[in-house]
Amino acid sequence: MISRNDVQRLLHRPAEGPPVLSAFLEMSVNADNKRTHQIFLNQQRTRIPELAGDGPGYDREAIEAALDRVERWLGDEYREENKGVAIFTELGGSWFDALQFPVPVRNRIVIGDAPCITPLAEIIETHPHHGVVLVDREHLRMMSVSMGEVLHQHEVETEPYPVPHDVQAGGYSQPDFQRRKAEEVRHFFREFALEVAEFDRRYRPDDLILLGTDENVKRFLEFLPAALQAKVVHMGNAPIDASPTEVVQRLGPWFEAQREQREREAAELVHDRVRQRHLAVAGFPATLEELQEGKVARLVVARDIERRGSRCTRCGYYLATSGACPYCAGPLRDGVDLVDAAVRLAEEQDVPIQFVPAPALADLGGIAALLKF
Repeated sequence: MISRNDVQRLLHRPAEGPPVLSAFLEMSVNADNKRTHQIFLNQQRTRIPELAGDGPGYDREAIEAALDRVERWLGDEYREENKGVAIFTELGGSWFDALQFPVPVRNRIVIGDAPCITPLAEIIETHPHHGVVLVDREHLRMMSVSMGEVLHQHEVETEPYPVPHDVQAGGYSQPDFQRRKAEEVRHFFREFALEVAEFDRRYRPDDLILLGTDENVKRFLEFLPAALQAKVVHMGNAPIDASPTEVVQRLGPWFEAQREQREREAAELVHDRVRQRHLAVAGFPATLEELQEGKVARLVVARDIERRGSRCTRCGYYLATSGACPYCAGPLRDGVDLVDAAVRLAEEQDVPIQFVPAPALADLGGIAALLKF
């Protein structure tokens, strides 16, 4: 499993180290129940001269050794239940990092001055961390869910009032028993609300989902603190004893619909703001400039786009052009991955990133930003 903490760790790798080979591998099995990542890696070995030529004289033997290191890690550390891996290793250096996760990633190998983080940022943004709460009048179950997997589970045990024989038979104590049961439910819901608050504090999900009967869910919502009520994004039906797998499957269509809605709304908003010229820019030159000035409130990026540009070797400024730096007149190094540069700048500033289908931003140059001021 991966998180924003992993991205931050990669961002803080010492910048003065050797170049880094970043390998992203699709590890799902195909229709023949086989993985095809080895074919891709073999193809990359035939491209070593081309990979060496992508940068300022990358050493071919160092690239070969880095690919050997990737394959050794796959043989020793890869867990077959995962569908994607990201492996980072220095060319000729000792630094190494690797991640594996339950969702696929596009096969890709990149060599640059720093680890490539864009595919990881996209996975994290596309798969929010949900807190799922199943509740009825006597039971509470909580799960943290991300990337289609249950990460943590907690259950709360209660001791409800026993049902006496004369109540079952419709005896005289039924009204009193019903009042006691109603107070019991209120007591349990207050305790459940405290448990959900602790669960939210400990695991910090991006949002909350309440499941149960319509009556129980609506009533329990009233017992949650206002801050937690504001985090509830969905309420639905589910039996209290549903297995974790059943819960994830039941929520699958909603997860997908929400992802599509987020992407659609982001693309529509940025188009509207750019058209009105209201706190928004589009295209790599303007977006990079605003990012580097710290003015971006939200970055919107088209999936799987590629754009090369330059970076000043003196002041570190990113540019969509070549030549000399317009700010310090320093020399520029060409061939820089501007998509990853934009994502790195956003992550360093804790700017939210929204990835959308490439056609949705085709008329805006594949990238845009909403501005703070």
